[in-house]
Amino acid sequence: MSVYTKLSEPELDTFLSTYLVGQVLHFEGIEAGIENSNYFVTTDQGRFVLTIFEQASVEGLKYCLELMAFLSDCALPSPRPVANTRGEYLNTVKNKPAALVERLGGASIDKPGIEHCRLVGKTLGAMHNAAQSYPATRENERGRAWRAVTAEQIRGHLNTADKSLLDREMVFSKSFDFSYCKRGVVHADLFRDNVLFEGPKLSGLIDFYYAHSGSLIYDLAVTVSDWCFGSDETVFNQPCAKALVQAYSETRVVDTMEIEAWLPSLRAAGLRFWLSRLKDQLFPRHGHLTHIKDPAPFKTVLQHCQLHSDQLQSVWS
Repeated sequence: MSVYTKLSEPELDTFLSTYLVGQVLHFEGIEAGIENSNYFVTTDQGRFVLTIFEQASVEGLKYCLELMAFLSDCALPSPRPVANTRGEYLNTVKNKPAALVERLGGASIDKPGIEHCRLVGKTLGAMHNAAQSYPATRENERGRAWRAVTAEQIRGHLNTADKSLLDREMVFSKSFDFSYCKRGVVHADLFRDNVLFEGPKLSGLIDFYYAHSGSLIYDLAVTVSDWCFGSDETVFNQPCAKALVQAYSETRVVDTMEIEAWLPSLRAAGLRFWLSRLKDQLFPRHGHLTHIKDPAPFKTVLQHCQLHSDQLQSVWS
């Protein structure tokens, strides 16, 4: 979360006048994150997060907000969007789409342990199960076409070794077919900063704005690529990865074809986030409060897939 669109108190008051959420007591911009402008808003009736969407399509946002409401109704720890007085989740502020959602309790963690990972795997599996009955669909806006355009944008800025890595992964990404893998709603960005804990309890899954219809095993790989790589002790935290994957597979049955797609899914996850973070680093967007994330961890994921495939596959044994 970041702040690209600066909001004054009168502008916030005007926006909130279409909601029944009480009087503003405090609001502040949120620096963490990279895509949208975000504010914590506290009123005399509750705590909320206001997101101003800088690039997303209106139809895609409607899908995500309706999904969040659906998952909340399924008793999953998803923040519920707040409808305005017209019954709409999606509104506008400063000529940009915007939404107000409830602010869940808890905080993200930087250094997860085995029990944290187990809870994440269990909750992701429960989300995938529950969302099988979610009727709407959405294409992946960070799919093949986006990869091709982004790779072309950044390739000339890379050193020889990184160009070679990018070329190899782009060729592989075009050759592997995920169509035989089970599909459904995927979060597609369930990183450590998008999961909240209150003590030992997992209290929230947040930031569903990349959610789409896709391969479920890919969504698990995206999650593992952040939660189980890059700790101080080792590049790949195998015990945490095994705990996360085992808890997930105990919650949602994973078939043999999905297990065979595990390494390609990790490579797809590594490539997607290496590309997006390289683009953000090379072509930064200007804003009031912004945060650019390091692409290096996802380069590491790709390299580890090449050098230690047996170790990565062993999480299923």
